[in-house]
Amino acid sequence: MENNQQETHEDTREPGVSEAKAAHQESGPEQAKTQTKAQAGPRRSKPAQAGPGAIKDAGRPQRSSWPMRLTLGLSLLLTLMAIGGGYYLYLKLQEQNTRAMQLETRLQQRLDEPVKRLNQLEQQQLLDAKAYERLTELSKAQTQLQQRVAALAQRNPNHWMAAEADYLVRMAGRKLWLERDPQTAVSLLKAADERILAMKDPALMPVRKALARDIAATAAIKGTDIAGTVFTLDAIISQLDKLPLNRAEAQAGTDVQAEDAMTDSLSDWRQNLAKTWKALSEDFITIRKRTTDIAPLLAPDQQWYLLENIRNKLLQSQLALYNYDEVNYRQSLALARKWIQQYFNLNDSKTKETLAALDALATLKLDTVTLTQFESTPLLQELSNYGNLMAPEDTSL
Repeated sequence: MENNQQETHEDTREPGVSEAKAAHQESGPEQAKTQTKAQAGPRRSKPAQAGPGAIKDAGRPQRSSWPMRLTLGLSLLLTLMAIGGGYYLYLKLQEQNTRAMQLETRLQQRLDEPVKRLNQLEQQQLLDAKAYERLTELSKAQTQLQQRVAALAQRNPNHWMAAEADYLVRMAGRKLWLERDPQTAVSLLKAADERILAMKDPALMPVRKALARDIAATAAIKGTDIAGTVFTLDAIISQLDKLPLNRAEAQAGTDVQAEDAMTDSLSDWRQNLAKTWKALSEDFITIRKRTTDIAPLLAPDQQWYLLENIRNKLLQSQLALYNYDEVNYRQSLALARKWIQQYFNLNDSKTKETLAALDALATLKLDTVTLTQFESTPLLQELSNYGNLMAPEDTSL
């Protein structure tokens, strides 16, 4: 309709108006469109009048910058709103991503917990299986133990005497081979024989014969009083510090010479004469007996080393005594005796007693135990385990 009205108005316009319209269209399609709309409004209300004033108004350019500014402002506002909305959406997206990651982490943790729990349950199941196996084994062992107890209850009450005899024989072996005490071992073997005798069972004669042979073989071993010898060596070690050295005699001679020295005073001429006569009469010829070489006087540190060396040799003799090493025992005693005789005063009573004790200890003999096992041990073990002797009797004796 607007196009029809424009064509009608264009037909009524004058040629000058057509030229102004053409010039206006050259300025731009938008301005022409805007001017056409602006002119179309009044034409609807009023019919176009041709005249010189209308031609003059049509030739003037109309101002239409405020709609452009409004459009630009709206465009800028929409752009800013679009940017803000995009940024807001970006933040929301980041927040959603963060929440999604947190949810994923929590979900993974929740998923890991059942796996861990499952592993724990599997381990617990394995432990329960092992415990059940162990319980089964213990149940079987308990059943076997009950059966053995029942079997023992059905045996002869004298069976406990056989177990006691077996224990006494084992104790005798410990005394003989560990403590080297044959006397106590013989006493224990005799006590075991008394237990077998108290059972009053003729079938146990092989056990008593074996015990008799063990008693005879153990009694043939010569016992050595190891404990008494060790105590004697301890007493000698404790008295080493009290033994006087050879330098005591030299000091005594020096003191005597100091007492017999003559003075320079003329008033003591009688005393000096008496001392001179005494020296000529008593010390004109002196004879001293020595059984050892004359050793020089020892310094204090050398005296300490001497005592420690003697003490060390006596301790070595004790160790050799415990090990039944007769060679080292005698060598250690001989060296300790040599040092005491060489460096200590032989006229002192303590030194004489110490040397006499060492001479007595040197005569000690250590016999080696050749017996390795008692004959009665396997028989007593068989009697304790089965209640009777399974092997045939020994009729050789």
